[in-house]
Amino acid sequence: METNTLIQTEAWVISLLLFILMLVSCFIGQKIGKYIRNKRPAEEKSAETSSLIALLFFLLAFTFGMSSDRYDSRRKIVVEEANDIGTALLRSDLYPDSTRTAFRKDFRDYVEVRISYYETGANLKGILKADSLSQIISAKLWKRASNLSKDPNHLAATQQMIPALNAMIDVASSRLAGEKAKVPQSILVMLFFLSIITAFYSGYSEGRNGRIDWLVQIGFCLLVSLVVLFTMDLDRPRRGFVNLDVPNQTIIDLRKNFE
Repeated sequence: METNTLIQTEAWVISLLLFILMLVSCFIGQKIGKYIRNKRPAEEKSAETSSLIALLFFLLAFTFGMSSDRYDSRRKIVVEEANDIGTALLRSDLYPDSTRTAFRKDFRDYVEVRISYYETGANLKGILKADSLSQIISAKLWKRASNLSKDPNHLAATQQMIPALNAMIDVASSRLAGEKAKVPQSILVMLFFLSIITAFYSGYSEGRNGRIDWLVQIGFCLLVSLVVLFTMDLDRPRRGFVNLDVPNQTIIDLRKNFE
């Protein structure tokens, strides 16, 4: 997983900084626009500003869509993992009691590790440790099932268990890969710069035209900052306002199978 400064910094801090920088840029643009207005006649309309605002809104919509799609994929895969674990757990009932007990013990450990995988939050070391423990336990389950497949008495049960274990192992890898898939940092950086530049030219245009409305400018900067905040929040499901607590409850509910 990436650990650069932009990812480690809280989304609200970045959005607040963007809001301040946009206001400062707007103020500077107005001052420059008023200065030039005193030197030359002001134009009635700034086509360049309109184009920049349109480009900014397009990029905001595009980036928000990327974050939203990734969040939805992560949400679905958590529920899918819970279903796959539950299926494999149920198929352990096909074995004799002694074998079933051994399977259920390992499945209980696996469920606890997968719960801790999410509850560790944004702690990178904790995430990797939980994922490593998951692989160790799943490998143990797979080895037991593959050894039992050599016994004709357990052939029917193993034919059901092997596909379920395979799906359970695959979905864990897919979940980790899904968390690594984020909006490219280059797009976010470009979005920040475009927001600041647009705020500058918006203030410059008002300064040239002699119609300075700070309420509109503050509202524009606040709106852009809020969209950026929720875009980044969707891309960081382990912290922030938007998280995966509800989908992860489906895995926590698997504990009921061991009561």
